[in-house]
Amino acid sequence: MDMLIIVLGLLMLLVLTLKKVPVSLAALISVVTIIIFSNMPVLGSLSDSYLEGFASFMKSSWLMILLGAVLSKLMDMTGAARAIATFIINFLGEKRAIPSIILAGGLLAYGGVSSMVACFALYPIALAIFRKADLPRYLLPAAIGAGIFTWVTMLPGNPSVVNIVPISYLGTTAMAAPAIGIICALVTLILSVVYFEFETGKARKRGIGFQADDETERILAQADELEASGKVPNPILSILPVVCIAVVLNIFNADIAVALLSGIVLCFVLFYKNIHNMKDSMLEATNSAAVTMINACSIVGIGSVIKAAPGFQKIVDFVLNFSQSGGNPLIIFGIATTVLCGLNASGMGGLSTTLSALGEAFLAMGVNPEILHRVGVIAATGLDSLPHSGGIVAVLTISGVSYKDGYRHLFMVTVVFTLMALAIAVVLGNITGF
Repeated sequence: MDMLIIVLGLLMLLVLTLKKVPVSLAALISVVTIIIFSNMPVLGSLSDSYLEGFASFMKSSWLMILLGAVLSKLMDMTGAARAIATFIINFLGEKRAIPSIILAGGLLAYGGVSSMVACFALYPIALAIFRKADLPRYLLPAAIGAGIFTWVTMLPGNPSVVNIVPISYLGTTAMAAPAIGIICALVTLILSVVYFEFETGKARKRGIGFQADDETERILAQADELEASGKVPNPILSILPVVCIAVVLNIFNADIAVALLSGIVLCFVLFYKNIHNMKDSMLEATNSAAVTMINACSIVGIGSVIKAAPGFQKIVDFVLNFSQSGGNPLIIFGIATTVLCGLNASGMGGLSTTLSALGEAFLAMGVNPEILHRVGVIAATGLDSLPHSGGIVAVLTISGVSYKDGYRHLFMVTVVFTLMALAIAVVLGNITGF
């Protein structure tokens, strides 16, 4: 029953958000439901678990979210995002608009740019591309998510924390099992592209194209004015702030806030002539960051309550007992990791829990540590994208798309296709041997 309570609480969150209940309120209702039916103290659990998880995420992410929103606004208002979008459309063609966004997001993520920051950096570019290609707005979050949350995370050498975590447990490197990683990444990428081709084809047959609210129209009109006056910057110069962030972050090993600030400063230096109404623009960026931050913190707090609930430990114990049943180690490890990632709403959290509990035992059984590493990384990209994931909340909020309109497409590319990649990884791992 305790395990069922957690599942029902998460289902309630999904239903409420699909009914367009504000995310923060839906999260609170879901949390209180889990607390009450788990016989946990209401006020104590809210202050000790929920609000601590809320505050912890705020502390670790606010500066990054704020600076990311400022960079996004500058890239938009200066015309840099429009320049990049126009270049991509002209180079690849409108029919390849979404694949171009997926690849651009992958490059940002593989360059070491965090997923939250990549969302902000990619959004104005993706918005301009969607408008030029006349694509339905509800696919935009999934296009961004497919670029930064899925295939690129599976690649060997990726600097993401999910690919770094197994190293300390297994004694491997970030390049562990490269063939499995590359094959699964390509499969995920191809499935995503095919899915978007299918969905855009359906939309065109139904006469659905790009639609924008008043705020989006105002933003796009500003970029149109820059383009009409010939003030849109050179696309090569336009990409330099993003390149600068990746270089400062990875080459100089600077903090993400320093890297973002360097990109913001460079944007000012390169495109200062296109910067107007600075006060209003920064107010918009700050408000956008605040809404994104509060929504994400509200969702992340649910994970803290779930960890404190009796049902969570029962699920962990069930997984650990199942692992000792004599089944195939890679299957057990893959299932355990993806389930715990779903409960934690965190690839890092779920993978760390599984490795700490099962890593030594599987190594003692003779399982190849490199294959275990790569299977774990791929497993961590699946159920971590359930509705209570902070990254999912962020990409939907930044894109201005509701759960009802956008989440089912995110679910396909970030959950269904990545779980299919996990199955392939397990099969390949067993074929190549332990």
